Amino acid sequence: MAEPPEEVSEFVLDARYGDAEAVEAALAAGVEVNAKSHGGSTALLMASANGHLEIVRRLLDARASPDLVNDAGNCPLHWACLNGHLEVVKALVATRANPNVYNDFKKRPFDEAFSKSHTEICEALAAVTRFEDDAAAAEEETDRIQQERSDSAVILGIGNPLLDISAEVSQETLDRYGLVRGNAVLAEAKHEALYEDLARLEHVKYVAGGATQNSIRVAQWMLQEPKMTAYMGCIGDDAFGRRLQQACEEDGVTTRYLIDKETPTGTCAVTIVDKERSLTTRLGAANKYTVSHLKEPENFNILKSAKIVYSAGFFITVSPESIELASKVTEMSGSIYCLNLSAAFIVQVPSFRAVLEKALPQCDILFGNETEARAYAEAVGWETSDVEFIATRLSLVPMAGKKDPRKVVITQGAEPTVVAIRGVVSRYPVAPLALEQIVDTNGAGDAFVGGFLAALAKKHSLQGCCQAGSYAAATVIQQSGCTFPAKPEYCL
Repeated sequence: MAEPPEEVSEFVLDARYGDAEAVEAALAAGVEVNAKSHGGSTALLMASANGHLEIVRRLLDARASPDLVNDAGNCPLHWACLNGHLEVVKALVATRANPNVYNDFKKRPFDEAFSKSHTEICEALAAVTRFEDDAAAAEEETDRIQQERSDSAVILGIGNPLLDISAEVSQETLDRYGLVRGNAVLAEAKHEALYEDLARLEHVKYVAGGATQNSIRVAQWMLQEPKMTAYMGCIGDDAFGRRLQQACEEDGVTTRYLIDKETPTGTCAVTIVDKERSLTTRLGAANKYTVSHLKEPENFNILKSAKIVYSAGFFITVSPESIELASKVTEMSGSIYCLNLSAAFIVQVPSFRAVLEKALPQCDILFGNETEARAYAEAVGWETSDVEFIATRLSLVPMAGKKDPRKVVITQGAEPTVVAIRGVVSRYPVAPLALEQIVDTNGAGDAFVGGFLAALAKKHSLQGCCQAGSYAAATVIQQSGCTFPAKPEYCL
């Protein structure tokens, strides 16, 4: 390229350094607004790169082209995205700047923002960027990022961390507090004394819990490779919270807890009658989790690098915004997003069910048990209790973009696990376990998910994932609470 005229070089430099008066004077003098200086840079590109919003607006008013690129193929939108200038990005998009231009490094403006964890810019561009044809490229990029960050977690869980307060009780205790075997509820005022009653029992046990956290701990145990998993949630600045941190560290799980100094760590009363559990959850600090924590650069890097992201349905009650962000990021990155129905009340309460249904198009794997599946069918008026039919209908809810068909995985205790994909149902048998071998069923479903996800991370078949899940569940129900021996006998 020939040496640019001096007035052009000065014009572009003035835009770069934010000299609005000089830019205005140059325009008044008749400088060509789209003229290029060294490296092919225009005044608009340099103003955009440096976040000079008023100059950007003035140049756009003067008919500066938002789509001219420099010698490296970067347009103004590329540089605004890379450097995190949200308002400039919005101004350029408003003038119909092309968000799908690839530079010489095969990156679009969105990719530049994504690489720097500029989450608000990613959200602003998501609706106008084409993702349909680049799932393979996104997976390649994720592989590259994970190679660079060898300690990045393959599986990420985001949920409600709780300390389980577990004890065997009588049926009279369940009746007194209106509890049902095999069910899970959020604590109400009538349940407050339950926690004190359990704490007074000699045989009470305190175990790291919370559905998602359980699944992640089990997955880590099954994988037997340090730091393969990560977990996010909110705990209190107290002894219970420190106990949860210690448990995860000992298990090899990377934790990125949000710590609330004002609210105690959440607890779950696990009341066991005849080896069957009922869960009563007092969320405490777990209810304080916010999407801003997920957007913090280090946490967002974990999210976008993970191959598999999982949340139990209980998390819907806490941070729908986090579920929306996580599901969209996995769609963009080509990762696998998983949800769990978790409890009947999640699908029975319209506002909670709405969050679940909003996330379904991004949900690659939906877990649940037969009770939760039937509760969903009843809530939406399907008038059936046939688990296979319900799984089939859930599998046919349209997916976003060009994602692969959803897998709906419904466990049925000792009965075969039902899996539906695009309306086709398969049944995978569960190895029998003698009744006297069962200690309690607390964590069985969580353990199944953990084993399933661990096998999925190792690229096992669907049958292999179900087998791993069944093994993990069978192991955990032979322990008290969601605990397990030092090493699994199952080889992934």
